[in-house]
Amino acid sequence: MPVADRPASLSEQSAVASGTDALQEDSVRAETHIPIAAEALFEFISDIERLFRLNPHLDIETWQRMPGGMQFAAFNETSGRRIESAVRVEARPATHSIVLSYADGLKRATTLAIESGDGEGCRLVLTEHYPFIADAQDPRVAEVDRSLVPWVDAIRRHLRARRRWSWLPGWRWWHEHVLAGMAPRQRRIVRMIVWISVLEFAVFLFVATIFWLEQRGA
Repeated sequence: MPVADRPASLSEQSAVASGTDALQEDSVRAETHIPIAAEALFEFISDIERLFRLNPHLDIETWQRMPGGMQFAAFNETSGRRIESAVRVEARPATHSIVLSYADGLKRATTLAIESGDGEGCRLVLTEHYPFIADAQDPRVAEVDRSLVPWVDAIRRHLRARRRWSWLPGWRWWHEHVLAGMAPRQRRIVRMIVWISVLEFAVFLFVATIFWLEQRGA
């Protein structure tokens, strides 16, 4: 099953389960190393809404919590399709894993698993499960979510930044509530505006410093 190109820090695999057609499955896997404890990472990924909103290609339109899961509607930029489904959430603290089962759409489930890593931290592994499609020309292939790899990469970058900058007042509120509540395109525009503003301020300080030094020398 085709997937998007991956960053160097991620990997993905495609697998087919053996058995009858009803049991056959395609799965796509992405993983990354995150330098935090498994318990802390499990607590973070247990907030499913926050996790979904970190997906840089998923424009969430509605999100409603329900007993045992949620109901959501979103537009996926990678497939160009609108998604709407009820999702059952099964958390397994003993194994540090969570299974999301979808009631609608081609995707059957998403498994989030935390595994031991080399050295500090652990590995976050996301696996998405689809019915087996033998024909690459089958129109259902267009429904495959190609945002898995950038999603995992976004989670990794967010947690690394969170570890480094969350001591700043308002950092989590800005990134996990304000930015997370925006559509992906809006987030990209806001980030660009912020960086341009920072660059302009840096140029202003540079010019002001030169002016001050010249005045002092005179």
